[in-house]
Amino acid sequence: MANIREVAKLANVSIATVSRVLNGSDRVSEETRKRVLNAVKKLNYKPAFSFKEGTGRLLRTIGVLMPDIRGYHYSDIVMAIEEYAYTKQFDIMLALPKWEVDIEEHILDQYFRRKVDGIILGELFGGQKLIEKFTKSGVPVVVIDFRVDEIDFDVVNVDNVTGGYSAIKYLYDNGHRNILFIPGPEVSPAALDREKGIRKFVEKLPNRSEVNIYYGEHRGYNSEHGWVSVTQHLKKYGLNFTAIFAVNDWAALGAIDALKDHGIKVPDEVSIIGFDDAPFAQYTSPRLTTVMQPRWEMGVTAAQLLISRILDKKARLPRNVILPTKLIERESVKKIR
Repeated sequence: MANIREVAKLANVSIATVSRVLNGSDRVSEETRKRVLNAVKKLNYKPAFSFKEGTGRLLRTIGVLMPDIRGYHYSDIVMAIEEYAYTKQFDIMLALPKWEVDIEEHILDQYFRRKVDGIILGELFGGQKLIEKFTKSGVPVVVIDFRVDEIDFDVVNVDNVTGGYSAIKYLYDNGHRNILFIPGPEVSPAALDREKGIRKFVEKLPNRSEVNIYYGEHRGYNSEHGWVSVTQHLKKYGLNFTAIFAVNDWAALGAIDALKDHGIKVPDEVSIIGFDDAPFAQYTSPRLTTVMQPRWEMGVTAAQLLISRILDKKARLPRNVILPTKLIERESVKKIR
């Protein structure tokens, strides 16, 4: 197995320079960094591993960071990552920062210190700066559900803009012109893209004034956010909408409960559409119309990209994979015109 001296010799640099590159230091020119990383790849040099089997065989490890695994979205993605990684003899190390930027930073620092072979990140609320040392030191990175301005690493996203567009268009095509939208967290790129899809559809209408989009005042992905948004809106403005678009199915579930609490029937008086196609969506009453996003495919695709990047010594451009959504028609939307 190659050692750090061989890497330094091949790259024509000092051992200290190799160490600085592998530790993500800024005190290295870009030309030198590339030369060192090329030598690392060519010699298949591995500086350290944190995990070993009882036989002493070194295991490859992927660090996985997701905001949380409550519900179904991120848990499905993690299960897909783990299943694919297992078939390729990779372990995963899962951490849950629970939407806290300082915890994200701490976890990523631990992953870096433990020399994981690569990392898969869910929505990264601390921004791209948190992963600069990984990319600078040649550790492969794949991000999921994270909008980036410059593609410096592999990215797997769902087309949330088109998903939001198709949801609002479906309500419009069924005659709804006064629609309450329950928005997601402002820190969530996926939620903001769904809002962008709404605006994109409205802007294309010949007469924009014929459609009124009311925004709920309580942002979030949980059922209580849907319940509070509907309850507050009814208290302030009364029933001035015929349909609801919820940022996800949990928020839709809370909205349905709020409508029932006010004696409003779904879909006879108010239609509702969600987003995600959660496992419970086909068992609600009425069964929930929603926009399906392919969670399992997201996890598998991310794992494939990362493991390919780890095993393949050839440099290639970063990939930006955008998976399509699909409208799932059930019983919660009624045609009114």
